[in-house]
Amino acid sequence: MSSVYSFTGLDASSLFCDQPNVPAFTLDPAAQPETCGDGAFTPTTEVNFFDPGFRFPRNFRVALGTDLRLPGGWVGTVDLLYIQGVNQIYVNDVNLVASGTAAGEGGRVLYGSIDPDDGFATPNRRSYAFGPVIEVGNASGDRTYSATIQLQKHFAGGVEVGAAYAYTDSKDRMSAESDLASFNLGSQNILDGTLDDRRLATSLYSVPHKITMVGAFDLPLLARLSLFYNGFSGSPYTYRVSGDVNADGVTAFGGPQDNDPVYVPGNAADITLADPAQWDSLDRYIQSRPCLQEQRGRLLRRNSCRNPWVSVVNARLSKIFPTTRGQSIELIADLFNVLNLLDGDWGVRRATEGTRILSLVGYDSAHARGIYRFIPRDPNVRDLEATRWRMQLGARYTF
Repeated sequence: MSSVYSFTGLDASSLFCDQPNVPAFTLDPAAQPETCGDGAFTPTTEVNFFDPGFRFPRNFRVALGTDLRLPGGWVGTVDLLYIQGVNQIYVNDVNLVASGTAAGEGGRVLYGSIDPDDGFATPNRRSYAFGPVIEVGNASGDRTYSATIQLQKHFAGGVEVGAAYAYTDSKDRMSAESDLASFNLGSQNILDGTLDDRRLATSLYSVPHKITMVGAFDLPLLARLSLFYNGFSGSPYTYRVSGDVNADGVTAFGGPQDNDPVYVPGNAADITLADPAQWDSLDRYIQSRPCLQEQRGRLLRRNSCRNPWVSVVNARLSKIFPTTRGQSIELIADLFNVLNLLDGDWGVRRATEGTRILSLVGYDSAHARGIYRFIPRDPNVRDLEATRWRMQLGARYTF
């Protein structure tokens, strides 16, 4: 929401020109160019504003939970949670006018025109004196169901064990990830539906399945070992187009914010490729990704693909040294991703190399669809930063 106070339309303007019409560069603040070389464009400004009826986010929330004493000294816990969005933040560019649909791409709504030769998009704006005019308003319908079950027990000798499983089904219209409205129009908020009415789809922050296991054991000489396992569903993502295939002009600070999902072709006749020889490679890639294979012949749903399952094992070893008058010093060693320390091929977190798999290079007016170039992506790339094991040393004085 901070962008409402930053993008007033009075502080800055932008001028976008393509070669050969890029004006000469000048350092003189008073002589900055106001048109491209052919005089076809004038500077535009971005304006962000609050809907007069805007309300801060509100949720309706119901939570139920209970602890149960079970036979054998076990304690069971059940938690149920339901959240319904009443007022959620929703952003929209009100300076756009829908101009038709791309019948050859599952009826993708178009907000402008696309140059058949190079794929350059020109948004259809209500006023060309402005660029995006982004309204920060509200929408409703976001919802989450969550259920958690847990078992834990304390044994003699300082042994403690616990295990939990959580299931969550979370859907929203927009997964806000920035305080700038222009970023929330693009980036991870792939357009699923229309700008005015986005469909409910899997939230960017959705974690459908999560398993947690804990074990703690007393060792000789006042030492204690704790082991923690976390396993959870990988992050969701959407394969998208590199380029503005719906001509809505979505950018942020002049840079691309590709927010259009790919149309998944059913066969070679269902897509126009700049190089038809790429079809075999594209078809094999679609077959290798279940989320693509299951959605052939339509626009890909937002966040319908998911990275692989993540497993992380952490450990803590601590030792207490008594001092005087019941006081003590505890030395602590925390080890994160133990499996990767034991073997470089264990505890590896993997993710897709990138989500832009089609690049828009033109427009096929006869078939009402874009002309594309396939960008091969590796769906199984090691995330080095998330995989790397780490150690943390600490000390605590108790008095």
